[in-house]
Amino acid sequence: MENKTEKPALPAGKYFKYAIGEIVLVVIGILIALSINNWNEQRKKNNELTQINERLITDMDDDIREISRILLFWQAKKPLFKKVMNDSMSADLFDEGLTRLLTTNLSTTLNTTGVQQLKTINAKDELSLDIINIYDQMENRFIIPFEQKIQEERYELFSKFRDNYKWYTEYVSKTIMTNNSSKELQDYFLTSLEYKNSVSHGHQIIFVNYVRNLGWIIPYLEDLKSELILNNNSNLHAISQEDLEKYEGTYKVTKMELNEKK
Repeated sequence: MENKTEKPALPAGKYFKYAIGEIVLVVIGILIALSINNWNEQRKKNNELTQINERLITDMDDDIREISRILLFWQAKKPLFKKVMNDSMSADLFDEGLTRLLTTNLSTTLNTTGVQQLKTINAKDELSLDIINIYDQMENRFIIPFEQKIQEERYELFSKFRDNYKWYTEYVSKTIMTNNSSKELQDYFLTSLEYKNSVSHGHQIIFVNYVRNLGWIIPYLEDLKSELILNNNSNLHAISQEDLEKYEGTYKVTKMELNEKK
C-alpha cells in the first residue's frame, strides 16, 4: 500500500453553506444579465419611440396647417352664407362665389404614419394614448365623417342642377361671375327658395358642427405637438407666463385664436 494524503471531507454544514453560496452567485449573475438585457431592450424602445415622436411632430405640423387652411376658408365664406339665409343677396355676390357655396371640394388627408407606428409598438404612456385617441376621433367622429357628409350633399346638388336646369352646362363650364352668366342662372341663385334651403342646411353641417370641431382641434394638436417636442429634447423645458414676465424688455406674449367669428 502506497502512502497517500487524503483531504479531509467537509463537514455537512460547511458543504451546505458552500452550495448555497454557489447558488446565490449564480442567481445574482442571472439577475445582472436579465437587468442588462432589460436595460438594452428599454433603450431600444426609447430610441424607437423618439424616432416615432419625430415623425409625429412632422405629421401633426402638416395636419395643423391643413386643418387651419380649411378652417380659414370656411370662416371667410360664413358672411356669404348669412346673406343668403337673410335674403340679403345681390348680383355682386356672384363675384364672391355665391354659386359655389355648397360645391367646393375641400377635404382633409390626415397624416397617420406616426400614429400607426405608435399602435404597432403598443405604446401605453399617457401622451401616446392621447395622440392615438385624437386621431381616431378626427377620423371617425369630428372631421372625416362631416367631410364625407359635405361631399355627399355636393354630389346631390350637382345632380339636381344637371337633371332639372338648362343652365347646368353653363354652370360647370366656367367660373360664374356677375357679367358672364345668364339671367336664368342668376335668377335661380338670387331668388330660389330651393337654393336658400340648401344653403341653410349646408350651414348647419359646416358651421354648427364641422367648423366648430376644427376650431378646438387645432389648439389641441398644438398642445400635443409641444409636449412631443419637450419629450424629445431633454434640454428644453416649458416656460410659464410668470417666468416670461421676469425677463426685461418690451416683449408681450399673445395667444392667437382661430375661433369662428360670431
